Amino acid sequence: MNALARDVRLHVYDRLIDTTAAPTTAETARALGVAEPDVEAAFRALADARMLVLRPGTTTVWMAMPFSNVQTPFTVVSGGRSYYANCAWDAFGVAAVLGADARVFTTCADCGGAIERKIANGALTDVRGVVHFALPVRRWWEDVGFT
Repeated sequence: MNALARDVRLHVYDRLIDTTAAPTTAETARALGVAEPDVEAAFRALADARMLVLRPGTTTVWMAMPFSNVQTPFTVVSGGRSYYANCAWDAFGVAAVLGADARVFTTCADCGGAIERKIANGALTDVRGVVHFALPVRRWWEDVGFT
């Protein structure tokens, strides 16, 4: 990974953590003091390396794992901010990346009931329940366009 791609990736994560939203290529170019076409190329290179997922046909960040840049059924609340995760596994990953206590909210896929799990001092405070992954990770990656 070249220096610009590294700086772009760090900026994307810094913005996601600070604001809960990924920056645009224009915002990133301004923040880093580089040309927007260079940032667009860096976004594409990061997507090709599976370090970001872009909305199809755009340079808009869709996912910067474990964060989602769009609303999902997996909300992580920490430090007074609400973040979205791509799945249950990523919701716990968001809390780990933040390195802070968090609450994870979602719904049961079976009954539709509300689920909340708390993470304090890096550990789940309630370990009831089961997380089910309907697709193996490899299949999920194939379904979102990565092979």
